[in-house]
Amino acid sequence: MISAALGMVIMSAATIAMLVALDITTNELKKAGRYNPTNDERIILEKAGFNNAQIKSIEAEINQLNFGKIQN
Repeated sequence: MISAALGMVIMSAATIAMLVALDITTNELKKAGRYNPTNDERIILEKAGFNNAQIKSIEAEINQLNFGKIQN
């Protein structure tokens, strides 16, 4: 009887761990490919002739990127 209860606890813990891992993975996939330019990239953009307003516009476009719906 105790072993059955212990088995249920272990199965529940494994299921919860799997669901948490799936949630973390889904959230990270939603953010994949969407990051603002780093400081080094900003310097490159400035050397290429972009001003601060144009760089902010690029950041706004990046934030609006849609890679499709990620299924939960």
